[in-house]
Amino acid sequence: MKIALIGATGFVGMALLEELLNRDHEVRALQRDPAKLSARPGVELRSVDALATGNLAAELEGVDAVVSAFNAGWDNPNLHDDFLRGSDAIAAAARQAHVRLI
Repeated sequence: MKIALIGATGFVGMALLEELLNRDHEVRALQRDPAKLSARPGVELRSVDALATGNLAAELEGVDAVVSAFNAGWDNPNLHDDFLRGSDAIAAAARQAHVRLI
């Protein structure tokens, strides 16, 4: 299965990435800072910010599922609102890209 993992470089995202690869999934790793993750077999690296939703749906095209470990940033003074906004954007982008599983 080809899975888009949003927030692939965070604590939870890194653990999810390892688990998805151990289960032989292809992973499209989406993160704000691509320098935080190095290329490796089975991982397609993409740079995207869930809060800047302009290209998120395009980045989800062609995947079977979306797994979100999105975090708006622990030091973000608007963490709660931005987390909700980012989660809504991820769900909307997945619908727009016709991804069945979120």
